[in-house]
Amino acid sequence: MSEKNTDHGPCGRCTRPQSGHPGQDARLSGARPGQPASQLDAEQGEAPAASKQRLRERMGRLRREQPVELAERRARAAQERLLDSPCWKQADCVALYVGIKDELGTSRLLEHAWSIGRLVWLPRVRRGSRGIMDFVACTGRDQLRSGPFGLLEPDAALPGVGPEDISARAARNDATAGQATAGSAAMGSPPFLPDLMVIPGLAFDVSGGRLGYGGGYYDRFLQAGLDCPRVGLCFDFQLVSALPLDPWDQRVHHVCTEERLLCP
Repeated sequence: MSEKNTDHGPCGRCTRPQSGHPGQDARLSGARPGQPASQLDAEQGEAPAASKQRLRERMGRLRREQPVELAERRARAAQERLLDSPCWKQADCVALYVGIKDELGTSRLLEHAWSIGRLVWLPRVRRGSRGIMDFVACTGRDQLRSGPFGLLEPDAALPGVGPEDISARAARNDATAGQATAGSAAMGSPPFLPDLMVIPGLAFDVSGGRLGYGGGYYDRFLQAGLDCPRVGLCFDFQLVSALPLDPWDQRVHHVCTEERLLCP
């Protein structure tokens, strides 16, 4: 694999977020008419934890209330937009997810990646370790099994790479940076060096902030030192002007919806 490009800036077809459009901000956030999303998300100095929970509940409700056919049409459009982007076309190795109920699915991305022989990594919840997941290289849907939270995830027999493996690799010098980490999680697994990581979430903001489900799975993995472009994939109504974030919350470099691909 060629030397990785650490410049995660505009990928060629991104649009920059535009300011000065309060009506759109209110629509995107689910705010009351005339109430900007930034005001909604930090109303009266509300603690981040309370703001996050309130926003999770709202976004979950909006996703559930979508008509099935409309949700499927939006999901297809978002995936096609990402497939048409240079950041996807230039990626030989991609880290994806398998969507759960009401989440923007990735079936089109997965089938495309597998059909052209790209190396695909998918997350698997680590049993007995709260908030920890491993990424596992998968060659097709036949390697997926039912897991917790209604997830389809890689078979438990397949080797995976965890956040501790990423931390260990980041601590080594450049001469050994491409080698798989020793240890039970990485033995027998190819090096986890994705050219692109596609990340789910309950909400994203126009600065790349991400609101997850509260388990910290992606935050722990990303803060371990993983260096690759990150794309948040969501419905356009899940994009808000500003999220209530904590210092440990990890950001994305791009946000892709059925309507746009943003480069914050």
